[in-house]
Amino acid sequence: CWPPDEVRLRRSLAGWLHPTSRASLPLMMEVGGVPCRLQELAGADPESIRAAYEALSEQSIYLRFMRAKQPSTDDQLAFFLDYPRAPQIALLLTDGQGRPLAQAQSIRRRLHPDRAEFSCLVADHFQHRGAGRRILLALALLARAEGIREWTAEVLAQNRPMLALLRGLGLPLTLVTGRELVFVRLDLSVLDTL
Repeated sequence: CWPPDEVRLRRSLAGWLHPTSRASLPLMMEVGGVPCRLQELAGADPESIRAAYEALSEQSIYLRFMRAKQPSTDDQLAFFLDYPRAPQIALLLTDGQGRPLAQAQSIRRRLHPDRAEFSCLVADHFQHRGAGRRILLALALLARAEGIREWTAEVLAQNRPMLALLRGLGLPLTLVTGRELVFVRLDLSVLDTL
């Protein structure tokens, strides 16, 4: 377990405009020295999303989806982009040409409406530049504004970059290590004090 680290969290939130609601999107910001646009994933260009998926390495696909890379279908792409907005928030970070750099989503649990599962994926060429931290914090702020108190996820134990990212957010974090999976829980209520 990691307690909240308000200093780290405040540092991560400093220097960029935060989304306060879906209505505040899109936002322009700089990430890793690159001018970027943060927007909802809904309404994104399907072909740019398909191209971004195809450009991902086998390793990135496996670490995020826990399966081998397969060609995307039109139905999968439509399902991914045309999600129900009430239980789900999905964000997309793009560069100045509209190319996807990172994507994150939060899906509210049906039986526990104050909890949600989250995920994040960063393009291979844009990893280790702060995009994962930025998009996850933006998503956490939006999720909390919509009543989500707790985020959960299952992360492959070998996905060390994601686990390090989660430890470094500054949010209260609980990790339960299984044989191949790490069960992650983040407490978003600490965002109320910022």
